[in-house]
Amino acid sequence: MRIMISFLLAVGLCWLRATPLDATQTESPPAPSDRKLRDDGTYQNGGYWATPLPWLMVTLMRADPERAARAFCDAVEDFQARQDVNEWVNERAQKPAGVRNYCASAAMPLAGVKRLRAFLAASGKSLPAELAQRLDAAEAWLRPEAKRILRGSSRVGRGNVRIFTPDATGGYGAFWVRDWSYQIEGCSEAFTREEIRDGYLFLAAAQREDGCMPDRVRSDGRGVYSPGGEANPFSQNGSVDQSPFMVILCHQYWKRYDDLDPFRRTADALEKALRFTPRNPANGLVTITDATLFRPYSFLDTVPLVGDQQFDSVLFWDASLKLAELFEAAGQPSRGESWRRQAGRVQESLATLWDDRVGMFVAASQKWRQPSVWGSLFAVYTGAATPGQADRITRYCLDHYDLIAKRGQIRHLPKGTFWGRPEPEYTTAR
Repeated sequence: MRIMISFLLAVGLCWLRATPLDATQTESPPAPSDRKLRDDGTYQNGGYWATPLPWLMVTLMRADPERAARAFCDAVEDFQARQDVNEWVNERAQKPAGVRNYCASAAMPLAGVKRLRAFLAASGKSLPAELAQRLDAAEAWLRPEAKRILRGSSRVGRGNVRIFTPDATGGYGAFWVRDWSYQIEGCSEAFTREEIRDGYLFLAAAQREDGCMPDRVRSDGRGVYSPGGEANPFSQNGSVDQSPFMVILCHQYWKRYDDLDPFRRTADALEKALRFTPRNPANGLVTITDATLFRPYSFLDTVPLVGDQQFDSVLFWDASLKLAELFEAAGQPSRGESWRRQAGRVQESLATLWDDRVGMFVAASQKWRQPSVWGSLFAVYTGAATPGQADRITRYCLDHYDLIAKRGQIRHLPKGTFWGRPEPEYTTAR
């Protein structure tokens, strides 16, 4: 995400042909007895994160709700064992963890358990009694802990607006756009109506004249437009997720409080922001031609991906539909329809980033065309994946769970591989 961390060798991939979707676990082919897949990576190149846990849960529950429930319980029990809800972890790495008391790690799993409970209720399915009790206990522990961490991340900004930083330890220290959206998605009850409204407007007020939304805003109200340090920004125009997340924040407030006033005040700014997002004119996908101009999704911003972007295109698709919904609710259906058309074009073009051999989406069309765990899960979670693609992704996760997750926390790439080096790497067993 925001602080440049040197890439340690990370992480892995086994190619197995997909089988029909069911809940049966299959194992990856074993490595030679004297070798194990490398698993000593860190941060965005080998760390295990709880932020994407709801995406994994929704993907798994399509075929195996019990596996989804266990993933949530595993993550929470790991938090308890560590006495820390961390940004990312990997005890095999030289640097074994990120920032403590990390808000997205605390909040986002709660979005997953909410979706799981809704799925069980709608489908008439139930968990075994022992697992149901374990799930209840895990949620009962995490919910107040998440509220504690989220409230602990706050500070008072310019104009007496309360802002919420990515962690409760002061590690990041500013008001990050997507981190706050994740906090609201998982644990909106931690905030008052006024805090969500005023926080959104505080961020929107920092929009640059050319349409660029901020990566983050300092407590003094000054926008910072690129990930990285203010003295050494990664790119000229920030991450390509900044504009979509501002739309999503506005939509989150409206859905919770049925109040369109913040949208009416910023509708033109949101359209300008989405138009600032770089897109491939040939297919509508979000694209990066030069990593010094734009960076990908902030939880990948140390990775100089180039070409059409899978995760960010799904995010743009989602934001476009949400913007359309806001315009329709505000009585401007023609403006909404134009964004629905944009979303449809993006969704169609996602097929160009699909690897049918593996059954996963790749991260980028050029650098690098590697299977993206987070991006594939996110496509299922949002509904951008086709039913056939979603089935393949679910099958991959069931068959290769040990390559993508550990104790309910998820890697960006399959274990044994890392960015720019897609072939599985091994270490000698000791």
